[in-house]
Amino acid sequence: MTTRKMRKLFTVLLFLFTVNTTLFPTTANAQESRNSKSILLLGVDTGDLGRTDHGRSDVMMLLTVNSSTEVITVTSIPRDSYVMIPGYYMDKINHAYAFGGAELSMQTVENWFDINIDNYIVVNMAGLKEIVDAVGGIDVVSPSTFTISGYDFVEGVETNLDGDKALAYSRERYTSGGDYGRQERQRQIVQSLISKMASFDSILNFQNVFATMSSNIETDLNFLDLVQLFADYRQLATNIEFYQLSGGGKMIDGIYYDLIYDDSFNEVISNLSAQLN
Repeated sequence: MTTRKMRKLFTVLLFLFTVNTTLFPTTANAQESRNSKSILLLGVDTGDLGRTDHGRSDVMMLLTVNSSTEVITVTSIPRDSYVMIPGYYMDKINHAYAFGGAELSMQTVENWFDINIDNYIVVNMAGLKEIVDAVGGIDVVSPSTFTISGYDFVEGVETNLDGDKALAYSRERYTSGGDYGRQERQRQIVQSLISKMASFDSILNFQNVFATMSSNIETDLNFLDLVQLFADYRQLATNIEFYQLSGGGKMIDGIYYDLIYDDSFNEVISNLSAQLN
């Protein structure tokens, strides 16, 4: 299907969603029937998503939506996590995308967490700025003070981000916290985007954002599923819980890996099991 046809279909579906709430009922019974859904979110810096080489996933988050408990969870997975990649060997988890794309990344997380993941969404990080601009910018409070690409961020001070500034903010990893600090900033951007989109009340707002997203994401979700997913996010946008897998760095055969702590892993798995069951 061409991009033009995709955008037309998005427009029709979003119109139905906006003017007919019965398409996406919010009663307790309807929410129970949908129950939970899990989605692997990958951020890649490969430029054109149509390229044959996959590159590596710089961002990896597991999103769960539970319409019964009315909770969204976002679990950050360090890109250097030392795990078994199915069909290969122990390696950094972000190499799974280079070896076999989103499908192998999803299989790797499924095996590691011993869960089933419903779908994946791959976001072109170079297109992040277009998505942020499409929603009219977002607001974040920086957890640290740093300067990157000519932009100054001050700890504890709220900052408005346009697309370019958001991309720079999401990539900084040389301040305190290193890659974990970067993951925190990436979670902030995800939360801010969800909140901003949840505040939209105009069909034109939805149309512009989804048109931008259509050229900057790859997913195994169909169009109606994407709109339904957004409907769930919109209802639960004020109830998001964040989890972070944490570990310690170790050099193995001259390569740096992140070995996830058992207590951190067990806590995350316990929370995910409760959310998905």
